[in-house]
Amino acid sequence: MQNRPMTALAAAILALVSVPGAQAQQTGGSWKPEGNVEFVVGAGAGGENDRIARASAQTIAINYLASKKGDANVIGLASGSFINAIARNGSNLHKNVTALMKLFDAYQCYFARVDSPIKTMADVRDRLRADPASVTFAFPVGLGSPLHVSAVNVGKAAGVAASKVIAVVYNSGSDVSAQVAGGHVDVGITSIGSAMPLIQAGKLRMLGIASPERLAGELKDYPTLREQGLDVVTANSYTVLVPNGLTLEQIAFWTRALDKVLADPDFKIELERNFWVPQPIRYPDSVKWLQDDYDENRTILKEIGLAQ
Repeated sequence: MQNRPMTALAAAILALVSVPGAQAQQTGGSWKPEGNVEFVVGAGAGGENDRIARASAQTIAINYLASKKGDANVIGLASGSFINAIARNGSNLHKNVTALMKLFDAYQCYFARVDSPIKTMADVRDRLRADPASVTFAFPVGLGSPLHVSAVNVGKAAGVAASKVIAVVYNSGSDVSAQVAGGHVDVGITSIGSAMPLIQAGKLRMLGIASPERLAGELKDYPTLREQGLDVVTANSYTVLVPNGLTLEQIAFWTRALDKVLADPDFKIELERNFWVPQPIRYPDSVKWLQDDYDENRTILKEIGLAQ
């Protein structure tokens, strides 16, 4: 399985910079890449279903990017799984590259079977407060993943210790949706795209989306977790990285190039199709954002005993 965000973004960026003479004209700057542009991505062979392979591949890719200090012809893309993986083992690899721009978020959603007594995230909160063992959270990928961190944050927002949150792991988002629809577990957590087919088919009920505010379009009627008394915002965020040592002019070129990608009509269609929400955070604010994300992951992983 291809990693679609990385594939789509790589294609859009390479298309932008591959037109001869277009780079300086489009971005208005004097510096532009010379020769081939290398876009470094890492995705495991099992794609979204293989956490270990995917996280390892991203770490290898970002190590390679870090080795290209001062080379502005090399850029990379990392997902939230990369930060989660290095936060688990205490690596500071993210400091050996520069976070150029956080581009977009794939927000997580919570759902239950359509006839479940759990109707809202407020019901989840109240059940957790009464008895943490009364709610079982299911998600794909693995323990300690960003989805697990999300479940722990919901528990903490309800006043439950991280170690008391009950979690079950399945192989994929579609497996989670099927198990929840079948009544085998209480609450599922996946990307929005994984759950929407069964939600639209009337077999699952959307409980809430972990976004800072309601999303637009067909998702506008679904409440956030915040609206329901749980101050939790979680997403798989995609961030463009560059080697350390670039000049401000080179950083400005790539920032303008990425802004053009986000404004591209074809890329906007890709965003909408996959429920990805553009939430750009640009350099230098992106550096602080990445460190904060690392710190949050590291703190939660320590609380559940999965940090090395």
